[in-house]
Amino acid sequence: PAPGTTPATPTQRPGTPGTPPGSVCASLGKAVDAAERAADVARDLDTLVRGNTKGLAELARNLDDVHDKAVWLAERAPHLSRDIDSAVAKINALNDGAHKVATGAVDLHTGLTSAKSGATSLHTGVDDLYTGAGTLNGGLFKLVDGSEKLSGGLHDGVRKIPDYDKKQRDARTEVMADPVQLASQSMHAAPNYGTGFAPYFIPLSLWVGAMVAYMLIQPLNRRALAAGASPVRITLAGWLPVAAVGALQTAALMAVLHWGLGLEMTRAAGTVAFLALVTCCFAAIVQWLNARFGPAGRILVLAVLMLQLTSAGGTYPVQTSPAFFNALHPLLPMSYVVEALRRLITGGGLEPVWQGSLVLLAFTVGALALTTLTARRKQVWTIDRLHPELTL
Repeated sequence: PAPGTTPATPTQRPGTPGTPPGSVCASLGKAVDAAERAADVARDLDTLVRGNTKGLAELARNLDDVHDKAVWLAERAPHLSRDIDSAVAKINALNDGAHKVATGAVDLHTGLTSAKSGATSLHTGVDDLYTGAGTLNGGLFKLVDGSEKLSGGLHDGVRKIPDYDKKQRDARTEVMADPVQLASQSMHAAPNYGTGFAPYFIPLSLWVGAMVAYMLIQPLNRRALAAGASPVRITLAGWLPVAAVGALQTAALMAVLHWGLGLEMTRAAGTVAFLALVTCCFAAIVQWLNARFGPAGRILVLAVLMLQLTSAGGTYPVQTSPAFFNALHPLLPMSYVVEALRRLITGGGLEPVWQGSLVLLAFTVGALALTTLTARRKQVWTIDRLHPELTL
């Protein structure tokens, strides 16, 4: 069979045994009809061919052209998909580039606008620069003048710098290394060691003198007590002799210290007068202790002396002593005597002297008043006084 045709189905030939007569006639009839239609088509085709010779020739040419193009397309058909993909990729890249170009155009427009503003600012800055350049030009001239003045001043300063020798340089180096120096100066310093200790030992000797005097003299006269004399008279009778002895002791003591040991006093008369008051005060205190406490009073006199020596601050400042002696310092008379004698012997203000005089006067009056009360009490006789438990 020709290409594109359907193979004919084998049929039984007429007269073949086993084939029905009716079916054979029907097949023949169909064959006759087909033959007639084929003949009609052949005539029509022959007529069409004869009448369209030119069209068929052009159709042949067109078919040849189509054949050539089909051959060209067939040759390129295997690469057509890849070429199309490449073309699509290029088109996409072209599209992206176009977008970037559009974005760049917007940025370019914005940049041109900023460049315009910057150009305006640049123009203003150039004007300011021009003005500043003029100011700088004038300042440079002033700088030159100032530099010349500075140079001249430096030369003058160099000529004024002193040329120190080694000793002067060492002295100034010491000042720079130790700019603060403690300068100590003694106000009214004692000329020697003995002068410095004299205000401490003078009242000590006067107290011991009063204590020894009352070992020999009765603080209260027993006959006067028994006779019923006035307590004030009895007190003064027991105090004045010891005060007089103390005055003589003071005169002898100061004579030995001044002419014998060379003690120089800034206020000699004031020293002697003050020591007379000290003698009277010490005599009154020792008298009262002996009159009030009897034999035990002598022990109390010695104990009070020890307390005064440790709290008076005669050897070292009282602030260096224990708190107990610091508390006793303003309560005992020798503290005021030592401070006043320092001002009278070596010099200085007299405030401690006047203060000490008032304190000693108060101690004297108080001690005499207590002794008077004691004398009044001793005028009343008791069994203890007639038969004492302890006798010295």
